[in-house]
Amino acid sequence: MSDWVRSRRVSLSLAAVMLVLAFVTGSLLRGPGPGLRPRVGTGLDVFNESHNLLSPLTSVFFASDLLELLVSLAALVFLVGAAERLMGWWRTLIAFVTTAYVGAVVGMLLQAAGLLAREIWAVRIREFVVLDPFTAISGIVMTASAWAGPLWRRRVRVLGFTALIVVFLYSGQPSDLFRLIAATAGLLLGLLMKRVRPALRWTRSSHHEARGLLAAALMITAVGPFVSIFTPARYGPLHPLGLLFRDALPRLNNVQHLCAHHLASAGCNLDLALARLNGPGPVLLAPLPLVVLLVAGLGMIRGRRSAAWIAIAVNVLLAVLASFYYGFLPAFGSNPIDIDNASGTESAVRLAVSVLVPLVIAVLIAMNLRHFTVRTQHSVVKDFVIRVGAAFVVLCALYVGVGLMFPRQFRPVATPGDLLLDLPERFVPVGFLRLEHLTFVPVAPLSRLVYEWIGPAFWIVLLVAVIPMFFSERNRTSSAERERVIELLKAGGGGTLGRMSTWNGNSYWFSPDRGAAIAYRVYSGVAITTSDPIGPPTELERAVRDFATFCDDNGWTPVFYSVHETLAPLFESMGWSSMVVGEETVVRPEGWSMQGKAWQDVRSSINRAARSGVRAEWTSYRSLPVTATAQLESISESWVAEKNLPELGFTLGGLDELRDPEVALLIAIDDDDTIQAVTSWMPSYRDGDVVGWTLDFMRRRPDSMNGVMEFLIASAALRMQQHGIETMSLSAAPLAMSEDVVTDDGRMQRLLGFLARTLEPVYGFASLLVFKQKFQPEFRRLLMVYPDPLALPAIGFALARAYLPSMSLKQSIRFVRSLG
Repeated sequence: MSDWVRSRRVSLSLAAVMLVLAFVTGSLLRGPGPGLRPRVGTGLDVFNESHNLLSPLTSVFFASDLLELLVSLAALVFLVGAAERLMGWWRTLIAFVTTAYVGAVVGMLLQAAGLLAREIWAVRIREFVVLDPFTAISGIVMTASAWAGPLWRRRVRVLGFTALIVVFLYSGQPSDLFRLIAATAGLLLGLLMKRVRPALRWTRSSHHEARGLLAAALMITAVGPFVSIFTPARYGPLHPLGLLFRDALPRLNNVQHLCAHHLASAGCNLDLALARLNGPGPVLLAPLPLVVLLVAGLGMIRGRRSAAWIAIAVNVLLAVLASFYYGFLPAFGSNPIDIDNASGTESAVRLAVSVLVPLVIAVLIAMNLRHFTVRTQHSVVKDFVIRVGAAFVVLCALYVGVGLMFPRQFRPVATPGDLLLDLPERFVPVGFLRLEHLTFVPVAPLSRLVYEWIGPAFWIVLLVAVIPMFFSERNRTSSAERERVIELLKAGGGGTLGRMSTWNGNSYWFSPDRGAAIAYRVYSGVAITTSDPIGPPTELERAVRDFATFCDDNGWTPVFYSVHETLAPLFESMGWSSMVVGEETVVRPEGWSMQGKAWQDVRSSINRAARSGVRAEWTSYRSLPVTATAQLESISESWVAEKNLPELGFTLGGLDELRDPEVALLIAIDDDDTIQAVTSWMPSYRDGDVVGWTLDFMRRRPDSMNGVMEFLIASAALRMQQHGIETMSLSAAPLAMSEDVVTDDGRMQRLLGFLARTLEPVYGFASLLVFKQKFQPEFRRLLMVYPDPLALPAIGFALARAYLPSMSLKQSIRFVRSLG
């Protein structure tokens, strides 16, 4: 306990000071009195009053109410405490003073500049009381991010700044601005104290981490509008949602009576426009698109590409609506109206932000679609489009039909042209409604019903339609397909690499009797398999021939990639060409021995682990506690962050593949329960029994002991020897082969050479092959088999896309040149 307190001496002291001041000043329940409530000031004259010079520091020790006090104390103990453990007590104290003062002083200077420019925002916050402990907390956390690992450094900065910016845009109070400035100051201070040169290069993320970050950013921006509901006053550029829930809007009947003869006047026009929002329909419509975005974010975390497309579509829709209804694009001659009478500059900023926020999120998701590998079947997407499209058409027809059949239920009488022009606004959230050029309002129950409710009805239909598409484990067809593939694997099909056929991104072909299967991926018109055909040996020849026919019917070129050399006679009988693309390294646990000079490095690693208190544990991802899985994610992200290329995913598994319940993990863990390294092992079966394990995932902590991987593989071999396992495959090092393996085709040699040279500096396949040779394995050649040598250029492009899904234009040009 003393170590825990010592490592948090500053954070606990700050929390104690804050709590003591709350008791001493009597501000525990009701907040501090007038004498203790520092103000932003009236502009530059704030610095002429001595008591305000300390306000940036004094303000962070007081909370406005009991709830804020409790949350602040928890943040000081846990968030600031974690930051202090990372960077030490004296850096934490410096960050507290520096960021609190910079945040408040720069914020007050900006407010003073706004007063000189007569900006409405600056005028409104004049003499505004600022009590915000989170100014210093935000600054300290961002300062400490410089000492965090790649995983948490990126999470803290991306999600932290996203949340701070969104809160400022929808709340806009001085404290929101102060926090944002303090966080920026903390970021720079951390780089300065850590002596890290600022870099604009984005640190690469794994698919799992990238999905999580994008989904979190989407959900933060989706939740943002609700900040305008709960904030005590609205000053942010994006605050109109709060109108529905906080302001007393005029009633339609009262406005109609008062404006009976002045409907065209500006005042009545605005009152009628606001009155249109006063009802259960508009209240429900306002948050529904945001709920759809939240659901899409949850689907994105699960890797659903359909969820990413829905998020893109909704955000683009919101950006386009803002462009039209706020006047960026010509929409029926509309001009933007600012109900708050903001100045020109502030109004322009508000309009720009309303367009840019959803647009930026949509662009970010679109640029990272490759991370969303779980695709939805075309039939499911087709059903979704039909249902949503039909609902939209029916609701539009209902609204226009009621208007045409009962035109006098609107005032003035609705014309067909007015109905069509007004129709899009019925589906638009309140933040995007035009408040000018009012044409008519409903004056009868039926017209008001369709006027208010067709929009909510559409968004409810959309929400109901997307939920099963995002959250079903898989649609029934693909689930049955994958389960059938697993059954064939357990019966003994697929070989040592067969488990890769179950990875996300694969499609499946089955023989007519479903007795054999082939997993494949289509790139640029080439169907590339990812393992041996799956099924009994008697079924393989017919399966290969039928699959080739299936590909021909679809206009694809079939390519069997990484198949074992034992299948070569089958393809030779068909007249296909083949070439060696790799070598699988296989160890027989039954005869495992570490005697002799060649095993010196392996024996040393085992002895070193014993001295360091590092042990090997055989487990699974689902059996690990949350703290252990978090460590695995951190190790993986540290590995990915060092690379200049993304995770391959084609022949190398990542974190997603570790979650397979059939996949085993062997982890190296020390006496402090810190995971030093992790390996994953894919099973191979015969008649339902595991007879072999294949190494896939290999990653280690950057500061782990030397030889930790040798220790894990040797431990795996000894365990398999004890359990009677027949085969331990160390898998293949893609595009890396022994010196005596030569490819006959010169063009294909250039292709493999290009891919090997591109990937080698990042993934080190050649050095990986050398590493595996330490275990004295036997080598099994892996082939690429193809029907027509004339298709080699297309096959080369397909392989390049499989290995380099984000290949740049420059790399593409180099690739073409490499083919001669």
